[in-house]
Amino acid sequence: MNRALVLRILPFILVIAGCSTNPTNPSLAADYYNVANSYVDLGQYDKAIERYQDALRLDPTLAKANYNLALAYAHLKRTDDAVTILKRLLQNDPENTQFLSTLGWAYHLGGKDEEALAQYSAVLTLSPADVNALYNSGIILWKMKKESEALQKFMSQLALTPDDTDALYAAGALELSLDNAPAASDTLSRYVAKKPGDIDAWYLVAASAERQQKYARALEAYDTIIAADGKQGDALYGEARLLLTVVEDPQRGLDNLTKALSAGFKDTVAIKALLDSSALLDRDKVEAILKTAKLMPEQTSSAAK
Repeated sequence: MNRALVLRILPFILVIAGCSTNPTNPSLAADYYNVANSYVDLGQYDKAIERYQDALRLDPTLAKANYNLALAYAHLKRTDDAVTILKRLLQNDPENTQFLSTLGWAYHLGGKDEEALAQYSAVLTLSPADVNALYNSGIILWKMKKESEALQKFMSQLALTPDDTDALYAAGALELSLDNAPAASDTLSRYVAKKPGDIDAWYLVAASAERQQKYARALEAYDTIIAADGKQGDALYGEARLLLTVVEDPQRGLDNLTKALSAGFKDTVAIKALLDSSALLDRDKVEAILKTAKLMPEQTSSAAK
């Protein structure tokens, strides 16, 4: 993955809908439940847990409190506790997609992605158009390096919600990873049209354009990154590399190479690849700049010893 992508979770249930059972004190149970929800709003999950437990002592069958308690446990990474509660809820309501989805999230937090994926698959069996289950399945499959399967999930989601930016980014990144640069270019263009300030996405746009030998588009992407942050050494170097090889604008390329090194670019593998290019222009000047920065291969290899 190009960056950390996280699963989408279902929200806490914040409104109590009355008690259908006969607890010792239904009014007090509701009060504890609502106080717990207030702690959730403040992000104080430990205190919320105590109040949900108070509510459940008065009404053990209050499903909303049980469900919110499981979510609070999961937020605190007490995933075993969350799983236990959610499994118990599912015994009474096995086709509840909200419970199944949250169980999948809890498993994922606990590092059990096979189990998590099984829960989302169960959700999609019951509700094939559940976009959150499609998205979360895609993220888990991507993490498991099942990229083609992950892409299928994101594309299924986009068929239902074509403007979903998270899915567009993920699908575009996967298409690029699977060496389908034309598709990646189209998907990522849709994404940056909605999220023009996302620098990570513009790097992917540049990569997909370059693979198609659309160098003007690649330079445009790098220009966008540099305009947003002039200290993006990777973008400055990427632009310098193109200008010094395929685009043939050596003076601008040399300027950007100097700027990239000043911004802290030190990728020795990328530098060696540039020097190994038979298309490199103004080789002597490039080597002089790199030598001054002590980034010539012979300098970096001796420094590593």
